[in-house]
Amino acid sequence: MNTDKELLASEKQAITATAVSTDSILVRNLPGISRGRNMRAFAQIETALSGGAATSVTVELIQADDGALTTNVESLASSGLILTAAAVAGKRALDVALPEFTKPYAGFRYTMAGGNYAAGKITAGFVIGTETPQASRPEANSHGF
Repeated sequence: MNTDKELLASEKQAITATAVSTDSILVRNLPGISRGRNMRAFAQIETALSGGAATSVTVELIQADDGALTTNVESLASSGLILTAAAVAGKRALDVALPEFTKPYAGFRYTMAGGNYAAGKITAGFVIGTETPQASRPEANSHGF
């Protein structure tokens, strides 16, 4: 998996309450941002979500008209409900091919159900390719991309 700091919207961001990513990614006129480059949107839990009253989290890839990700927000992909017991460190909450963007900014939204968490961190952004476990590769010597 290859990424770049400029393509990260959340880097070990604390997500104890419903929020959007700390940063947004300007996708309008971004060179090379196409499905042909095998770019993907990902979100990975860095520190397990725990404590507090929350029962689950949903991670969404969103687009908006502004960098704060508050104007005309549209969801492009969702993790679905991830229960607290499954929200452990290392969990890949979202891993999808980049969709077509129609708004200038992209980022992520983290929605808690049932309250807030006491602890938890996430990293999310865009990557070129994702790692494929060796057992899932078509040939043992292939790179799996």
